[in-house]
Amino acid sequence: MDRKTTKKAVHIILMILIVVVIVSGLGITYYRSIEYITGGLLDKTLSFQLHTLLFLPFLLVLLVHLFFSWLWPKKRSG
Repeated sequence: MDRKTTKKAVHIILMILIVVVIVSGLGITYYRSIEYITGGLLDKTLSFQLHTLLFLPFLLVLLVHLFFSWLWPKKRSG
């Protein structure tokens, strides 16, 4: 994989993780609304488990994202 493909894959994975972490966090706080919206699929217990389980992968992908930004900055034209 080249640099551009790797960076794009990290961005996509990070966006997916951000959405799932936010929804699971809302599922802990507003569990009745999220349970209704998801048709009972995401209850308070599952939301808490997902939120707890995804903390380390989210942190790892975020650090990889930051590392790529520092290691391979965008080339400035001009």
